Amino acid sequence: MRGAFFHFIQCVVWISASCALSAHAILAGGEFDLPVDRPSQRVDGAGAASAYNFVGALAMEANGYSYRGSASAISSHWVLSAGHNVDFNDDGAVDAGLAIDFYLPGYGSYTASSFYSHPDFTGFGNPSIQHDLSLLYFEDPLPELAFPTLGLGLSLGDTASLVGYGRSGYGSYGYTTDASLTDRRVGYNVIDEFESSDGGTLFRYDFDSPDSFGESAGSLGNDIESLIGPGDSGGALLLELDDGMALVGVNTFSEGSGGLFGDWGGGIALESEWDWIAATTGLAIPEPSTLMSLLVGGLALYFGRSRTRR
Repeated sequence: MRGAFFHFIQCVVWISASCALSAHAILAGGEFDLPVDRPSQRVDGAGAASAYNFVGALAMEANGYSYRGSASAISSHWVLSAGHNVDFNDDGAVDAGLAIDFYLPGYGSYTASSFYSHPDFTGFGNPSIQHDLSLLYFEDPLPELAFPTLGLGLSLGDTASLVGYGRSGYGSYGYTTDASLTDRRVGYNVIDEFESSDGGTLFRYDFDSPDSFGESAGSLGNDIESLIGPGDSGGALLLELDDGMALVGVNTFSEGSGGLFGDWGGGIALESEWDWIAATTGLAIPEPSTLMSLLVGGLALYFGRSRTRR
């Protein structure tokens, strides 16, 4: 059985209580392994010129609590994130009094006008973690960004980019930084598993140690392989295309010891969610052109695991 299941919200201020939520970040490899890697090397410093400039940080406030998260702009008025980023009490509904600012390095910050959680999201782990998605609407348009391609699917064995603003550190011993509104980090991993239930699909990948580099299903390399961490909740899972990025998933959870080699990360595969996104936003989203390779009977791996949202 894998270890604790974590969600990926970074709790910044919890008034009159201790911080009980955890979140995820883009982690570096081993501090003393080769090629040399460190959290600062994972930062995408290109600002407005970045191919990832549509991935921003969230500053969220509700009922005296402040949090950090991540999200992806999918048009000038709509941003996609994790459902638990608008639902801190895990009842499946948008929290009363919620306020969210969306930070884009090189551009500035933008205030969301309204919020929508997926109708089948019941709250994180309450009882499942499926459909953990939300949409944020911005009445005042966002800047012209390198918006991602929508509508594509995800397959087993795909190498995907993980992008977010959460905590970082080293796979050899865990987190060493805080979540940020300015430091957009990028890492990579290979999709190892899918799990379908309740009309949705989760993706998972493992955080391989650098000593497995060169092995079948081993590490992509000490300075490439990564895992999400606190504050990466709602961040992008992307496939890199010749002409840009395809948004194929939303990072929402990890399983394991909290940012160490051997842990697992995952989130919501979007192929079964495009209809809701299109209906809510009014965007014209094409039918998926890549079908996921789902092994029936080998996907029901949820039971017996404890997960943490990020």
